[in-house]
Amino acid sequence: MDQPFYLAGGGWPSLLPSQGYNDSRQFKLDTIGSADLQWVHELALFARTGYLQASIVVASSLFLIRYLLQRSYGKISHPETDASTISLPFEICGQSFRAASFVLMTVAAARLGDRWTNAAALLYAFFLGLLRLLKDLEWRHVALHHVNFVLGTLLLVIAAGELLPYADITYDRDLSPLTIAGIATLGAAVIVAASTPREWVPPPLDLALSLKIPTREASQEETCSWIGYYLTYEWLTPLLLRGFRRQMTIEELPKLPWYDEPFVLLSRILTARAKSTKSFSTIVRFLRVELATMAVYSIMAYSLEFLTPFATYKLLGYIENPGNTSVRPWFWLIVLFIGPLSRSVAFQQYVFVGTRVIVRVKSALTQELYYKAMGSMELDDEAFAEVAISGSDMDKANKQQSTTASGRLANLMSADVDAVWGGRDIIMTCCGVPCGSILALAGLYKLLDWPAVVGIVLMLVLMPLPFFISRRMVGVQREMKQIQDARISAVSEYLASIRAIKYFAWEDAIIEKIEAIRRGEQKKIWGLNVLFICLGQLTECIPTLALLLIYTLHVVVRKQRLTAEVAFTSISLIRTLRRNLTMASSLSRNFTAAVVSLRRLDRYFDNVTPLIRHPRGPLKITNATLRRHKRATFALNDVSIQFVEGGLNVITGASGSGKSTLLMGILGETLLESGSITCPDDIAYASQTPWLQNETVRENILFNSPFEKVRYDRVINACGLSVDMDEFPDRDETEVGESGTSLSGGQKSRVALARALYSKAPVILLDDIFSALDARTSSALWREAFCGDLLKGRTVVLVTQLPWIAPQADLTIVMENGLVTDLQQNLGVVRHNVTISKSPVDHGNVDTTVEVSVTNAADTNGMGLNGKTVTPDPQIQTTAAKRQDEVTQEALKTGQTARLQFFSYMRLFGSPFHAVLAIVMSGIGSASFVGAGLWLAVWVDAYDEEGAHDVAFYLGIYAIWTLGDTVFNGLTYICYERGGWFAARTLHSNFIKAIMNVPLSWFKTTPVGRIVNRFSRDMTSLDTNLVGMLRMTIENAIRLVFQSFAASAVLPVFMFPVAACCLAGIVAGEIYTRTAVSVKRLVSSAQSPVFAHFSDSLAGLSIIRARAGMPETFGNQLADKLRVLERAFEAQFNCNRWVALRIDLMTTLVIVAAGAIAVSKAGVVAAGLVGFSLLNATTLNLLIVILVRAMNEVEVELQSYHRVKEYANVDPEEKPEDYRREGAYTDDPEGDLPKDWPRSGEIEFRNVTIKYDPEGPEILKDINLKFAAGERVAVVGRTGSGKSTLVLSLLRFTNIVSGQILFDGVDITSFPRKRLREALTIIPQEAVLFTGDVGSNLDPTDKVAKNIVEKALDYCRGIASFQFGEEEEASSGISLSRPVKAKGENFSHGQRQVLSLCRALVRKSKLMLLDEATASMDYETDQGIQRVLRKELDESGRDRTLVTIAHRLKTIIDYDKVVVMSAGSVLETGSPRELYEAKGYFYDLMRHSGEFDDLEAIVKGD
Repeated sequence: MDQPFYLAGGGWPSLLPSQGYNDSRQFKLDTIGSADLQWVHELALFARTGYLQASIVVASSLFLIRYLLQRSYGKISHPETDASTISLPFEICGQSFRAASFVLMTVAAARLGDRWTNAAALLYAFFLGLLRLLKDLEWRHVALHHVNFVLGTLLLVIAAGELLPYADITYDRDLSPLTIAGIATLGAAVIVAASTPREWVPPPLDLALSLKIPTREASQEETCSWIGYYLTYEWLTPLLLRGFRRQMTIEELPKLPWYDEPFVLLSRILTARAKSTKSFSTIVRFLRVELATMAVYSIMAYSLEFLTPFATYKLLGYIENPGNTSVRPWFWLIVLFIGPLSRSVAFQQYVFVGTRVIVRVKSALTQELYYKAMGSMELDDEAFAEVAISGSDMDKANKQQSTTASGRLANLMSADVDAVWGGRDIIMTCCGVPCGSILALAGLYKLLDWPAVVGIVLMLVLMPLPFFISRRMVGVQREMKQIQDARISAVSEYLASIRAIKYFAWEDAIIEKIEAIRRGEQKKIWGLNVLFICLGQLTECIPTLALLLIYTLHVVVRKQRLTAEVAFTSISLIRTLRRNLTMASSLSRNFTAAVVSLRRLDRYFDNVTPLIRHPRGPLKITNATLRRHKRATFALNDVSIQFVEGGLNVITGASGSGKSTLLMGILGETLLESGSITCPDDIAYASQTPWLQNETVRENILFNSPFEKVRYDRVINACGLSVDMDEFPDRDETEVGESGTSLSGGQKSRVALARALYSKAPVILLDDIFSALDARTSSALWREAFCGDLLKGRTVVLVTQLPWIAPQADLTIVMENGLVTDLQQNLGVVRHNVTISKSPVDHGNVDTTVEVSVTNAADTNGMGLNGKTVTPDPQIQTTAAKRQDEVTQEALKTGQTARLQFFSYMRLFGSPFHAVLAIVMSGIGSASFVGAGLWLAVWVDAYDEEGAHDVAFYLGIYAIWTLGDTVFNGLTYICYERGGWFAARTLHSNFIKAIMNVPLSWFKTTPVGRIVNRFSRDMTSLDTNLVGMLRMTIENAIRLVFQSFAASAVLPVFMFPVAACCLAGIVAGEIYTRTAVSVKRLVSSAQSPVFAHFSDSLAGLSIIRARAGMPETFGNQLADKLRVLERAFEAQFNCNRWVALRIDLMTTLVIVAAGAIAVSKAGVVAAGLVGFSLLNATTLNLLIVILVRAMNEVEVELQSYHRVKEYANVDPEEKPEDYRREGAYTDDPEGDLPKDWPRSGEIEFRNVTIKYDPEGPEILKDINLKFAAGERVAVVGRTGSGKSTLVLSLLRFTNIVSGQILFDGVDITSFPRKRLREALTIIPQEAVLFTGDVGSNLDPTDKVAKNIVEKALDYCRGIASFQFGEEEEASSGISLSRPVKAKGENFSHGQRQVLSLCRALVRKSKLMLLDEATASMDYETDQGIQRVLRKELDESGRDRTLVTIAHRLKTIIDYDKVVVMSAGSVLETGSPRELYEAKGYFYDLMRHSGEFDDLEAIVKGD
């Protein structure tokens, strides 16, 4: 029976007017559903009262009045660029539609007698649009906001009043054509206004910050329309189309908006840090607006998604009983369209703001870390030293390998900063997920009554289990990070010293050390994976068990029928709930990583020691006690020095006496425990180990100072670099390489000196700059730089061991064991030249020191050593080009990644069966997922056939399907995670082995920073990301096929929209994927310059900080590199939004089409099967979006696989199969290498001609020499004479183009280089020590008996350098267990060189090579080393040969044989006495050494 329903009694009896409804103000509704529709008619009546329209106008007016009163009128902003001008076509079109809508609404109001508030609001919007034309940028921007707001809200209000009542199936009132036209024109006006490009308003920055931003141009993001910004991301379409067609360069990416400028972000985070104590609160304060916006969007997205199951519920109810409804079905189709689309818009905006968080955290924290390191005196090693390593494989590594400063900071900058922004989705977990879960639970209760409460209680009871697992994951994650720190530190340290590793053939030992750390790391990774799998399956299983319990109670206890709308709506809610919990649990890995990383950042920030800034004044030290760091026991005590201002101050003393520590104290790099130091603000410092940037020679000398040609040329000549310039391929535009690898030791020292001299700093500190130079070069440098007026008026502090310099100093400081033992003033002394030969420097070759020669060897024309082919990386053609598009060049070098390369990756899963099993398990899991829904449809429809009474049968099979889905999912996870774990282990092993076995020339074109980046970031991707994305791709591809067929099987006509949707999704996905991979390649390449700049700056901290304003300059350079990285990052992330919105829109149309088809078949097809079809159709959009994104992520993450594999497959220095195996001794030269080779150190050169490049000039020509076993041989000659090349030939770092070199009678080219290098020992000019202890440094292989190592150390304890030390145990002698810090920082330069000697003694080699090993030593230490060498040779039975390159003739004057070289040829050979008496080249070298009298006395035996 129908009964009247009076709206006047529904809530507004006197408030609402009666216009628009029947004259009687009443109409009939079907009794069923009347209560549901009461709110619709009440809302429509309220919308017509005009109160809402008036509120909109008043609210807009009040905000505008407030803005106009508060804004500054001191300077009205006028258009600066085209981006700031109004788009007239949009304005004309918009105003036309607004005017038309106003006219139509006015006429309608006049005819119908109401709705005047609609016309008034439109008139307000029209005049606001006219006022927007005023020439004021800021006003235009604000006015556009208000026009959009007024028109948009007005359209919603009018639609609610006029159109919403038509949802009622009984409402049949005709709508006025004028009203229809008015609404249509208003809708058009809204679209045009929302599509109008925004005018760009210049950033409101203070002057200092504004000047740092290089350009004041608008980005596309700042000028796009509101529809483009929030809905379509249309401003990215040109980028996507360009990337689809071809590879892109960094210049083609969208510009960076001003609010993401690195300096703006740095200023914001420093302000936040000043108000906060911890990094977490700093991040929250820094990003409070972004985080709040993300919270709002996440709540909106998780709430709006329930419109879809609600509309599905109503549609299924209509299909099951079409006559029992009060709402027109098209209304639910509209809701089915609005629900997914609005949810997508909200969620994509959440992600869009989230990507802003990524960029801002990355840039801000990187800069903050950089400036903190730049302003910190010393990193607190002990704060990070405890490396939690477990397992038997790591016991030894734990003792020998700790983290280094550069390794820690590299990991903080890369992995930890990434982990922090990776935890951004905690906002979604804390806001969106709870909101969505509560709504899902409420919906379940509404559908199923009290059984839903029981299911909810079960879920709450089981929920602590996932949280317990999450807590455990935090601990495992922290331990994994600590081990990862150790691994990255070890890789960084060893790669930085790869030359020394090659010299000693330690590749296998170093590989084993790194692999031991890696094994411990992988144990933690696997433990984390297991916990992650348990967490994921538990969070999936809990809602499934709850649903089974709810269904059981509903059909068994309550005896209720399981209808289609209840079943499929509840399962949709449960899947939503399960997805929320699964997402929260899967993101927990990111949260735990973020928590660990935030703690690590806090630990770093809390433990750094601020840099000491001395008072400004003349250089003076008064009663100062200086200590390198707070735990060091060695100190300079009660030092008082009044340096001669404007003069030369020389510091001398034995190695380890504290000379370098004194210079560090002047720079503020040490702790000043008492006393005082004054110095100028600007100091130029040249360190003992030269530090150079990976730039050109000129840029290193200028060091960011303006170029002054006259001054520059004087400095070049003074430092003797003019001759070197002729040898450099691009003169002073030649790249010096990383750590100056393309220069010799002497060249590096002179370039570093030139940098100090070119500066205008009033104080210059020079730490032993002469040690790498021969006597003639030292004399020339002294004459040009120190005896002229180049240093006039500048205070110079010079540390040196040269005896003839101290008498010419204005002040000589003698140090011993941390004390100043003598101060000698020679004020007014006139510095004079040291007598040198006027014969020119050898121009016959480009011989350099061992350090650079090995990188030049086998470097050009694609040829390797001895003519073997080596494939180097493609080189950038010019320095300018490299500087301009460094990022693009590296990206293009990486090359295309094949789409199906994941098959290659899966072959590393352990076995082909493992890879096939993983794919099969994905299929079974997808089938079980779809099968559960199908069986539910069968169960629901069985009620109509009277077959559902066997509840146990249907419920039992459904339980098997659902629980099987969970089990199979877990097994699938295990298959993939285990396979990915195996693949990462194999790749890392191959990677480190390949890098350790490449020729040294490869490192000349491959920066260490780039390699470490691949060991850090790319290996992290392989460990944690790639396999998960691969699993998602395969699973979702299979599931998409299953669900598409499932949706179409019930309604075959539905196949057409599904096919169209999939096709459109594939096209959009392909456009996106190609672009995303190209942009990702740019992102990966943009990381390396930031990483390299970070590492480069850390290596030269003391030099950078000494110069006034230089830290700020380097900070600006970091910002330039970050600007490029941010630009690439934003383009990469924003592309995701472009494709996601388009796929969501297409699949939403498919859902509506499915609903429309289902409505058309109402009463024909069973409701259960329709529900099954709709259930699969409504999740197609999510499936396609996830699939496209997962496919892209797989291809993107495969870049990491490709990058690691690229380096893992580089050509080795040599291949074992190129040589014969070792065998028994034979006299046949073609026979096998004897196993007991070498038995003596005899060396013979037979007509040997050497080239570095097979097509290049001859470096050594027709060399014929023979060194008998047991001889001590010295190789001397002027710079460029070929000395180092001779020694390098013995190590096979050169091309022997003719002749033979015999070592103990065997041609050295007939067996592997590694075997050769194991048989001899070289003590290089720069000693290299590794983190660990003294024992591990003397014998990294751990194959030498401890008594031999102890004996070698005993030999060295008597050398002068070891009579002093920084540790308490130094008084009783150094021990094997004494810790060694990175690069041997806790040892002096001389002590490091003595340990290098010990290392040589441990090896017991038949041939020892010394390359200027004692150049930087004082005379006593030098003599101590020579005594040890002589004793070692005597004890060995005179079968060991010593070959020494020396500039200091006093070192080798008592040798058995001297070889004098010039221009690549041997000039003289004989004993020192024989050559002295011959009065030849050797005699000439003696005369001009500055020590002729002493040398002559030794030769004569006086």
